[in-house]
Amino acid sequence: MFAYRVEKQQHLSTILKGIPGDVSDFRWNTKGHPIIYSSESRSLALHEKCANLSKPFYGLPSSYVLVQIELPKNKYRKILAEELPEGWDIIGSYHPQTQKIGDDFTSSKELALIVPSTLVKGEFNILINPSRAVELDLRITVESIDERLVDLR
Repeated sequence: MFAYRVEKQQHLSTILKGIPGDVSDFRWNTKGHPIIYSSESRSLALHEKCANLSKPFYGLPSSYVLVQIELPKNKYRKILAEELPEGWDIIGSYHPQTQKIGDDFTSSKELALIVPSTLVKGEFNILINPSRAVELDLRITVESIDERLVDLR
């Protein structure tokens, strides 16, 4: 199974540490609970990154690359949107229940948790537990991003 993430080249050496989640709250974690956000497809990873960049959006900065993370072939727990409380997917705020799910996940022995995308209904993101990622020494592959998606100004 593969997970995809769009990341700055300068952060590739720490991509499996979940550093942004260590210093800030996000939808699926609270500060102090590092977590790696990734997606089930390249296109969803690109969409998620583009939605979280500054507006107006003129394309991805040239410093970004697409990272493929190879996960062991296991059955991973999957959370469906209908299992979550109303309002879990409101843009601009984070629901305490989704943060609790993510915090509990990072304290577990699970490697990956599949969760619904807030941006593309019916598609899923993959949360990766950094402590398990380091233990398993996951393989990553870096791909360049199609130049048509890059801000060339």
